[in-house]
Amino acid sequence: MKEKLKYFILNNAYGFEQGTYENMEVDGNKLRFCQGRKPGISCFMTKAFDSLERGNTWHRLVINTENCSDEELRIIVYASDDKELVYKGEPYMIDDVISAEEIKMSEKKAMLSPFEKKLIGGAHDILLHDVSGRYLWVYVELLISSDTPAVINDIRLYLPAESWIDRLPDIYRKSDAGSGFLERYLAIFQTLYEEVEYDIDCIADRFDPESAESGFLEWLAQWLDIADHSMWTEDKFRKFMMSAVSLYRSRGTRESLSRVIELYTGEKPFIIENAELLKYRGTENYENTLVPLYGKDPYKVYILVSNDVIHSDSDIDVLWQIAREFMPMTVSFEVRVLEPYLFLGQNSYLGINSSLSQPNNAVLDGKSRLTLSVLGEQNNNKE
Repeated sequence: MKEKLKYFILNNAYGFEQGTYENMEVDGNKLRFCQGRKPGISCFMTKAFDSLERGNTWHRLVINTENCSDEELRIIVYASDDKELVYKGEPYMIDDVISAEEIKMSEKKAMLSPFEKKLIGGAHDILLHDVSGRYLWVYVELLISSDTPAVINDIRLYLPAESWIDRLPDIYRKSDAGSGFLERYLAIFQTLYEEVEYDIDCIADRFDPESAESGFLEWLAQWLDIADHSMWTEDKFRKFMMSAVSLYRSRGTRESLSRVIELYTGEKPFIIENAELLKYRGTENYENTLVPLYGKDPYKVYILVSNDVIHSDSDIDVLWQIAREFMPMTVSFEVRVLEPYLFLGQNSYLGINSSLSQPNNAVLDGKSRLTLSVLGEQNNNKE
């Protein structure tokens, strides 16, 4: 019986950072073309994967990308049975060359060129039946031709080599020995079958919001009847999905409203229920301060958020939608932003969005406030 296929996979920040890259950056569990840079060439070289067997014949390489067509992708596959190399008379270790930050990628390619086994352009899925060696590493080059950043989602490397032609009678294997046409033709269906097997093996990850692929998160959101998930960034949406069951179970409570807003903004909001203020009714403070700020409607709630977490008007709209989703229908509400200024009679709270401090004399250092200080001498003499 054939040995079951095994695979290495790079699909998180730790795995990508074990390799080396230029004009790219780790973004969550992906490797992304540096935003803000002009279109050009970006590249990534993986660490050396160890099959633990000298002369191992590798099976298949799959690179899953976004915003990168086959024509914009160039791949070099390296393999070796040993990790030592000699370059310009000096000994090196392959791992040290790959991870060395002081060596440019072009020089790394020159140093590792003796181990180059396969050069591929225009493909994301490559058979490696002609590549052998205990260690294998991959160089990926992306040609960025648009403003949309290209992304490497994951890289999978399968071993050992297996071909469906080995399961056919000997007469078919001998007749295909020269051209290899039948083996390549069967590889199409073998690839489809292996993809289905991989999806089945990883099915548990698809139901985990923390590890599910971006596209699969939308499907999971439908389970919870989350209609508009586009207002969340992916990282925040994953955290929201992980807490969604408990949040929806307690929907309509102050605790769930506070938690979901904290997930979106990163800070816990201040929630004021007018019903709580009724205990001050009849006092001077209630009539002169609380009523002008919050009114007398006992069925109204005020959500106060820091100015630091509001970056645009759209953030206010999103908070309104979140509050409407987690607020009882019989309750009205208002979202207020706490500006970092002190205004008497308005939403200014000592220690929250305002503070008291001792005045400093004017100093031209760009930091101190201009107080009631006099620059130079004042002439009060009357003629």
